[in-house]
Amino acid sequence: MDASGADHYVWNGCRQVNSNDSATLLDAQWTAYRHWTKCAVVGDRSSAKQGLAELLAEVTDLTLQSRIHNDLGVLATARGDKSTAHQAFIRAQDLAPEWSVPLTNLERLEAMSRGHASGTHRSPSPSRPTRIGIVSLLFNWPSTGGGTVHTAELARFLTRAGYDVRHFVICQAKWGIGNVTNAVDWPLTRLEFADADWHQREIQRRVRQAVDEFSPDSVIITDSWSFKPRLAEALQGVRYFLRLAAQECLCPLNNVRLLWDSSGPPRACPKHQLATPTLCGECVRVNGQWSGSLHQAERHLAGFDQPDYDMCLRQAFANAEGILVVNPLVAELVKPHVAAVHVVPSGFDAARFPDSLARSHAAGDPVRLLFAGLVEEPMKGFSVLHAACKRIWARRQDFRLLVTTDPQGSFDEFTEFIGWQSQACLPAAMWSADIVVCPTIAEEALGRTAVEGMGASRPVVASRIGGLQFAVLDEATGLLCEPGDPKDLARQLTRLLDSTELRDRLGRSGRERFVNHFTWDVILDRHYRKLLGASTRPQ
Repeated sequence: MDASGADHYVWNGCRQVNSNDSATLLDAQWTAYRHWTKCAVVGDRSSAKQGLAELLAEVTDLTLQSRIHNDLGVLATARGDKSTAHQAFIRAQDLAPEWSVPLTNLERLEAMSRGHASGTHRSPSPSRPTRIGIVSLLFNWPSTGGGTVHTAELARFLTRAGYDVRHFVICQAKWGIGNVTNAVDWPLTRLEFADADWHQREIQRRVRQAVDEFSPDSVIITDSWSFKPRLAEALQGVRYFLRLAAQECLCPLNNVRLLWDSSGPPRACPKHQLATPTLCGECVRVNGQWSGSLHQAERHLAGFDQPDYDMCLRQAFANAEGILVVNPLVAELVKPHVAAVHVVPSGFDAARFPDSLARSHAAGDPVRLLFAGLVEEPMKGFSVLHAACKRIWARRQDFRLLVTTDPQGSFDEFTEFIGWQSQACLPAAMWSADIVVCPTIAEEALGRTAVEGMGASRPVVASRIGGLQFAVLDEATGLLCEPGDPKDLARQLTRLLDSTELRDRLGRSGRERFVNHFTWDVILDRHYRKLLGASTRPQ
């Protein structure tokens, strides 16, 4: 077994010192342990082995002894010393019988010794399609959430392209996740969890078992936030990709690095979990109540506040075959911490945007502005757009603002609520509008609404923030404005109200960009086939 063998085993990771670990010596020993384990993860295994062995001779705390024995066992696998590894894992298990990691490593060591380790990557048979697993924790269908829609369409279009796809969906009734009420056209396996089984270890065990039974060539881990590293931990040894639909794992508070409190307007945060874990942990402690209830529950399930979480996160990124992000800004944040990062935009189904839905603006009709987002979610920026329209209305009344929210009816003299639009209905709403507006104040990864607006040949006015500034080309397919600035947004909207020619030109260019850069045929050919390999292997 060469050095890569260690990649099939589970490091405990670096435990942070608990607040009740008051003994100075024990604090120092945990700190030293954290240092040596990080050395091991980044590849300095010789120093890590020596440092951990010396530390073990000084430690009396049984929990810490167990962790050190486990990690010395992992280092032994890298040297091909199976006997020492076996003894180390046994000793770690004896010291901490309730801890499952040493037992997991023992099982994988024994499987490797038999020559068919369940955790190793299998080269696909040349006579079968390439197998792709997709693992989702927070998936419901149907859904209007951008990340969930991407997962569903990824599974659908990979299946249509000839890949053997299996979508593993975790289901838990009280959490309201795993609800698939519409028929799907890709293979989907539901992993049902009762309340008594709803804990980290059992979720990891069930996911690993299901994935091993399918024996995929690659796995894409998606539809999860803080729990994503735990899913990766369960799949150590499998060739996996982490897909970041937004900035999950970078911002544990809300996935978009947005801070707000009673002291003023929301503000962007420059920190992120991989670079400043202590500061981000403190941010969650202070501001965690501002997260949604599901976000809070998912953090707790992931053990975000547990001592091993930070190292679990770092290992998940370091051991991934690649990190799939949606825009170059997120790629730059991730790049120092991973072996490979790929900018892979969300794909879009071109069939949802046929030209037959097009509507021409009749002379004398009010220009229709469309806001397709959650009015009650501050980060989407409805209040900014409404304030901008109020400024414009004071000067002219030749437009109407259409908003996809309930209840339907007039909100004020220039705003009409048209009801929430399903994925099936949204394209028609966009084709019937004249301008699509995306006034978000947060760093959204892509901005599906903006891309769909281009798909409907509509000019898009969007905030110059996050992925929107990469999806919408300023002055080419739309106009960008300063986030959170009603005055600047009103200025850009006024330009489009003044010029039918500008609206038409930006709309045509947007449609061209949609077809050439964001449809699934393009996304598969340009990105996924290169990452996953051909859909079938030659005979």
